[in-house]
Amino acid sequence: MRIVDGKIYIKIIFFGTALAGKTTSLQWLFQHLIPADMKITDQIRSVKTSFGQTLLFDFVPVQLHQNIIVRFYAATGQDYYTSTRKLIFNNVDGVFFVIDSQKKEMEHNKEFVDEFKKYLQTIKELQEAKVIVLYNKQDLDEVYNPEDLEKELRLTQYDSWPTCALTGMNLRASFQVMICDLLKKLKEKGDI
Repeated sequence: MRIVDGKIYIKIIFFGTALAGKTTSLQWLFQHLIPADMKITDQIRSVKTSFGQTLLFDFVPVQLHQNIIVRFYAATGQDYYTSTRKLIFNNVDGVFFVIDSQKKEMEHNKEFVDEFKKYLQTIKELQEAKVIVLYNKQDLDEVYNPEDLEKELRLTQYDSWPTCALTGMNLRASFQVMICDLLKKLKEKGDI
C-alpha cells in the first residue's frame, strides 16, 4: 500500500495462465459489483492483441473511500510476455490467482504456480500480499474440482473459491474477503 498526497493506493493483481479468465473476472466485478460512484473511469483500460488477449495488462482504478483508491490489474498470461509479469508485482497488496480448472490446462497451471513461487522468493511485497486462488471455469465439463486442484498445485495455504467468471459465481464473495482483509491490514498499521 502506498500513501501519496494523503491518499492510500491499494494494488490488486489478477494473475494466471492465458485465457484462464483474469480479464473476464475483472470485467464482471467492474460491471456487476462496483457501484458507479466508486468508478474513477467508465471502462477498463486495456492493451490487447488483435484477437482480444491482454497484451501487457488490463487496468481499472476504483475509489473505495475519499482517501482509498484500489487499482486492479489483470496481468498478461501469454508466455511471450513473462518479463512484464514480474514487473507488475511491484508494490502489490493482493493477488487473485486465477486457475483454469480444465483438465487440459493442468501443466500450464503448474508452470504458473512455479513462476509465482519464484516471484515469492524475490519480491518482498508479494510475500506480504493477500492471495486468493480462484478455481475458474467450474461451469465447464472436463474440469478438476477445486480440492483436487488445490492439492495437485500445492496451493493449500491460500483462501480459495470455485468460480465462473462469466456468471460471477463466487466473485463477489472472494472480492469482499480480499478487500476486508486489506482494509483490516491498513487499520492494524494505523493508516486508516
